[in-house]
Amino acid sequence: MMPLRRHILTGLSQSTMLKKIPPIVFPPLTSLLIVLAYPKVDLGWLAWVALGPLCYFLIKTKTLKAAAGGGLLCGFLTYLGLLYWIYPTMRAGGVTPAVSALGLVLLALVLSLELVLISLYGFALKRAGTRVWPYMFALGWFLLEYGKVWLSFKAVWFPWFMLGYTQWAYTPLIQIASVTGVYGLSAALCLCGALSASAAAAEGKPLKKFLLFSPALLVLAGLWAFGRAELARAAAPVKYLDAALLQPSIDQYAKWDAAQADSIKKTMEELSRRAGNAELALWPENALPCWIDEPACANWLKAAAGPRAGASIVGSISKGAGKHVSAFLVDGKGAVAASYDKRQLVPFGEYVPLREFLGRYIEPVAALGEFQPGAPAQPLLELRGLKLGAAICYEAIFPPLFTGDAAAGADLFVNITNDGWYLDTSAPYQHFAANIFRAVETRRAVLRAANNGISGLVDPWGRVLASTALNERAVLQVKAPVYSGQSWFTLYGNWFALAALLAVGAFLLAALLA
Repeated sequence: MMPLRRHILTGLSQSTMLKKIPPIVFPPLTSLLIVLAYPKVDLGWLAWVALGPLCYFLIKTKTLKAAAGGGLLCGFLTYLGLLYWIYPTMRAGGVTPAVSALGLVLLALVLSLELVLISLYGFALKRAGTRVWPYMFALGWFLLEYGKVWLSFKAVWFPWFMLGYTQWAYTPLIQIASVTGVYGLSAALCLCGALSASAAAAEGKPLKKFLLFSPALLVLAGLWAFGRAELARAAAPVKYLDAALLQPSIDQYAKWDAAQADSIKKTMEELSRRAGNAELALWPENALPCWIDEPACANWLKAAAGPRAGASIVGSISKGAGKHVSAFLVDGKGAVAASYDKRQLVPFGEYVPLREFLGRYIEPVAALGEFQPGAPAQPLLELRGLKLGAAICYEAIFPPLFTGDAAAGADLFVNITNDGWYLDTSAPYQHFAANIFRAVETRRAVLRAANNGISGLVDPWGRVLASTALNERAVLQVKAPVYSGQSWFTLYGNWFALAALLAVGAFLLAALLA
């Protein structure tokens, strides 16, 4: 313990060297650390200090304009690094290099407003006092992440990035999500970065700096101890569901090629047969090379999905009373017994925000097709006495969809997706990590079937019990554990956001009036 303490003290004593570094270096350094901490690079431990450089910049900067500029630079570079896969995705779809690059740059620029906002908040908060600053900044980060999910329901946003997702592989540390959601873990990571910055910026002897930083060690130790205790008292499941996860690994750009339709159908028929007597065969999103409403397609599906001992959940687009991205529960005879329509659609992918306005100036926008969102409250799918909550693709990044279904009685979750759009980039890994947190937050297992991967089973404590490799054609046989009871986050999660909002509002008001 003494060598570790001596090492920390030595590092803090050298913090005066930071004064010689140009301030503009610090925001990009935070961006680099976040990108390296995120899947698929997965250096998650870097996230514990990732916000330190940005926080140090905010503590030292003298003007509101400089704080905003630093946040803009940090946010732009962060999203440029995390969402780089937008470019190859658009290129693979036939979009020109210039337009693909412009799409990535504009998206990163818009999303960077998150870091601008938190930087302005951090600058204003300094007037309330330096000792409380790290704690209030962390609460502000909590609200930032919670708020962008809320904004996505009320308007348009893309809440793909949560700092807590960097910890998906550290099972004990992520157990706090069952109480606070991923937002609480993100706030803890932010706090540790802010405390490191506060200690580095403080004047005084190394021991004083260490004492300022030491709460970060207590936070880390506390989260680890809580997580270990949660894992130790995990009860046995009340039952298991035998499931087969179908991963066909079909080329995304062959799906709607009429010449490929027969080949795709044969692939799905083979995988369905390999599912054997599983109680549930889970097909990926948009698994069919046709509209399920069309008689020929429905007849083929009836033969392919049945007869079986168990049921299937099949992802398909449908026309019905409007075009929907849907999941259909197909019984053992091949008949559609129930369905779920995707509630949260992908902006500019499945619908066009401000279509009338943008279409006046951008001709391709006016030509884009559009799906309709499903009803906010839909019946849960029922299978053999179990209630299944469904999430399609992008919906996996929205905690309220999962907690809402868990509160309504969902026994476990199924997530079907088609990540073939993203090729062999980090996007499929980032997307899979979100499912781990939805499992912990609700204390419900998540079954996931993806066209090209990653498919897998995540238990209610975020442990990946089985998974496939990316671009592998496979049928993954799993036993999904079913648990009773509700998590604290499912029942009371919104209270944390309200408490954080009241605390942040009070301190921000005090800072502005000081």
